[in-house]
Amino acid sequence: MRRTALLGCILLALAACGDGTTGSPSSAATSTTAPAEETTTLPATTLPATTLPATTTTAPPPPDPCDLLTPEEVASATGLEVAEVLPDPPLYCIFDFGPDAGVSLFVAVDDGQGRLAGPEAVFAAYMELLDEGEAEEIDGLGEAALYAPDFRGLAVDAGGGRLIALGVNGGRRSLADPRDALVQLAATALERL
Repeated sequence: MRRTALLGCILLALAACGDGTTGSPSSAATSTTAPAEETTTLPATTLPATTLPATTTTAPPPPDPCDLLTPEEVASATGLEVAEVLPDPPLYCIFDFGPDAGVSLFVAVDDGQGRLAGPEAVFAAYMELLDEGEAEEIDGLGEAALYAPDFRGLAVDAGGGRLIALGVNGGRRSLADPRDALVQLAATALERL
């Protein structure tokens, strides 16, 4: 924006410098050198500091998803031992239950960037599934919470533009129906959001 304003001021200054007459080549050369000298000081006098935004307020960055749940809390809710916690910034934290379980659990925090696989997109997709009878509303979590059993996922609108999603990745030999575990973990995560 500042460059556009500067360019506009320069163009206006150049247009204002001509006297409207066509002169000899020597007078044209004189008029083209004068504006160049004048424009070097023009922006400083025509663009006061008040035209630039003083400060902008931005929302605080979302918390690290791995700070929302502990491996012990995940193990307690799921009945499976967490083999490894895998941070996947900026949105995800993966709780891997190891090769014997064949699944992992993810928690994601929306960062406000409108990412394709972010919690905001997941929540919107689950709203469509709710309209089709393929998701259910969960009472008592944030402003709204939706569970999609076919996706083994839960999306929560915590209010104030904050959204989280939790779900299970992998096969179905473990956590085939993780609804209750995800609800319990979401309640814990919301306390730390």
